[in-house]
Amino acid sequence: MTNVYLIRHAFTPANNARYNNQEGLWQIALDKDMPIEKEYGVKQALELGDFLNGLKGNILIIASPYLRVQQTLKYALSRMDGNYEIRVTDELHEFNSGVHYAHTIDEVLRMYPESKKYFEDAEKDLDSAVYTGGESRNDVKKRVRNIALKIQKLATSKKYDYILVFGHGTVNQYLNYHLTGKVIDHNMKNCEVYSVFDKQSLFVPIAFVPKGFKINIDDYKKCKNQVLTKKR
Repeated sequence: MTNVYLIRHAFTPANNARYNNQEGLWQIALDKDMPIEKEYGVKQALELGDFLNGLKGNILIIASPYLRVQQTLKYALSRMDGNYEIRVTDELHEFNSGVHYAHTIDEVLRMYPESKKYFEDAEKDLDSAVYTGGESRNDVKKRVRNIALKIQKLATSKKYDYILVFGHGTVNQYLNYHLTGKVIDHNMKNCEVYSVFDKQSLFVPIAFVPKGFKINIDDYKKCKNQVLTKKR
């Protein structure tokens, strides 16, 4: 059977809301337009490309349309030789976390007091708790079933040696569930490569954001970012 690798995007400014408890990061961009972080995020994506360059054969890349995934793919491809079939599909977009996106817990509770209900519900049943203005993890599980079935069909077609799924942490968890019957047993790190059928992590970049790191929000509000939306 074709090797199916699930890959999470590189570190973003929004990730620093929870990782380093930095507030105000929601000002940079909406979820779909959030770029990767300029230093560590780019280094992670380049390391990812070096790892993936070791894969040989007929390779299909399926990617989320979100900017952070497209940028991760762009930098990774800059280190990869060969031609790859690339498909961008909205079915891989990340879960909708509503007003919680790019906010610290304290920040979202202060700005959106109604979000307290989510945290109360999450303590009782995390998968069923609905993000304020967004969806639940169970919603994501149902939503990605169709794309998981498509990936499974492609994997059994013997047309490709590798299928690389460039996506998001939560979506990858549920893709793995539909493909194997189990979620990945850990939260995927940025640019981690997880082998679905080998049931193990194959790669995690060395570059990672240190504790205490702060994003310069103004730098990102001014930047323009390019995306990759067609075959290389």
